[in-house]
Amino acid sequence: MWRRRIPIALACLAGLALNAYLWQPFLPYFLVRANNDFACTYTGAVLAGSPGLYEVATVKRTQFTLGDSPQFMMYQRFPYYAGLVSPLRWLSYLQAYWVWQAICLAALMVFLAFWPGQPMWLKAIACCWSLPLANCFVMGQDVTLVLAALAVSVALFLRGRHFAAGCLIALCSIKFHLFVTLPLLILTRRLWRFGSGAVAGGAVLLAASFAVQGWRWPADYVGMLRLPTSTPSYSLMPNLNGLLSGHAHGAGLMAVAAGIVLAAAAVVMWRAKFTIALAATLLSGLLLSYHAFIADAVLLIPVGLLLIHDKASRAQRAVGLILLSPLAFLGFRLDRVPYPPAIVVLMPLLEIGRASCRERV
Repeated sequence: MWRRRIPIALACLAGLALNAYLWQPFLPYFLVRANNDFACTYTGAVLAGSPGLYEVATVKRTQFTLGDSPQFMMYQRFPYYAGLVSPLRWLSYLQAYWVWQAICLAALMVFLAFWPGQPMWLKAIACCWSLPLANCFVMGQDVTLVLAALAVSVALFLRGRHFAAGCLIALCSIKFHLFVTLPLLILTRRLWRFGSGAVAGGAVLLAASFAVQGWRWPADYVGMLRLPTSTPSYSLMPNLNGLLSGHAHGAGLMAVAAGIVLAAAAVVMWRAKFTIALAATLLSGLLLSYHAFIADAVLLIPVGLLLIHDKASRAQRAVGLILLSPLAFLGFRLDRVPYPPAIVVLMPLLEIGRASCRERV
């Protein structure tokens, strides 16, 4: 056994070392200052149930007292999420930060344990080499919670428990903008029990949001989303917004590109097997998200695992291996890379769309 485990351990350590090297300039913010996106989560915990959850002045006043002068970020999650993390308010900022990092690490362990179809060693190596996953921890992001909910939901679905899987997928509303094409998957494949579970789970979370924040929060939430700081636009976003950022005809081109993405995703969902259809759902959702950063590209880990699990196409398996390697994400960290990061998401979708058009998988 040790002869097998030592190479796996060395591969994991090599991936962690590479990530430490590439993210080294940001490590002081992660290890010492906690000056990262956790300030947004802690703000939600402190302001949960108060009228100022989505007010600029209240959020600024709250974040001014946190950590080592953290940057200003509006709270952008739903009220139910603020209620779930509200116990963190009883801890100091730094204490809550390390508890939060432990929760995110535990969520990653849930993903590794429940994601089906691949051996544990392969999933562990993929995670250790993932630049977006490392960024999740460096920036105090919460995308690992989405990974955990997604993994448990997929595991339940493949065991035939479609309604329960739908209930769990509702927790992915933590990052709802990354799953905008999930209804298309439900419709094209007629996953009515799964869709019913998603609606039921979403209704519970919606009711919890009203219970936490009262009846006015939807209007406050929409007002927050309309702030320029809530919806930035720059070329390093792994979506269509990043791909067309700064273009003179960006709005029109984005509409055309969104139509192409939806068409490609619909073809895959309709013609391909479920694993490939799910990969298309994650890819198209990320492309259409409008608001996404490198940490959100961690969804390409399950995409890569889905593609290499499929036995129908060598090209698809090759794409999956690329998505699980650092090569796919060098555009986020290195200068003068000849492709924008969004290409890493768009090209796999077009490839599986092309393969699905040729034959029914």
